[in-house]
Amino acid sequence: MESRLAHEDMPLFVYGTLCFEEVLGALLGRVPCAEPAALAGWRAAALARRPYPGLVPAPGGLARGCLLRGLTPEECAVLDAFEGAEYTMRAVAVDGGRAARTYVWCGGDVLAEDWDAERYAERVIAAYGR
Repeated sequence: MESRLAHEDMPLFVYGTLCFEEVLGALLGRVPCAEPAALAGWRAAALARRPYPGLVPAPGGLARGCLLRGLTPEECAVLDAFEGAEYTMRAVAVDGGRAARTYVWCGGDVLAEDWDAERYAERVIAAYGR
């Protein structure tokens, strides 16, 4: 299966679990080059019964995350499989118009509150270091 990212030169904007080095290391066997970034007009929404967020449109919102650069085609395929079919790939402009791609949530169960990265770190991230 060909990755949704495989032929893209743009960096990948991530905003949830993929911002954690422990998760990237467990998935890819390394931590790619990353830099902080933000995406206006979107939010990382909490999802019912899921520990991870979904990126959804939010007028006036701001999704904070990071840009991953230098992903190989094999790594892109791993990230595609990790994100699954409930996400779709979309081109976006982060921080002052920089081009990127990101996974946008297209499933249901979106909650009114934003995803809490600190809570995720406290409850889930320790399992990746084991």
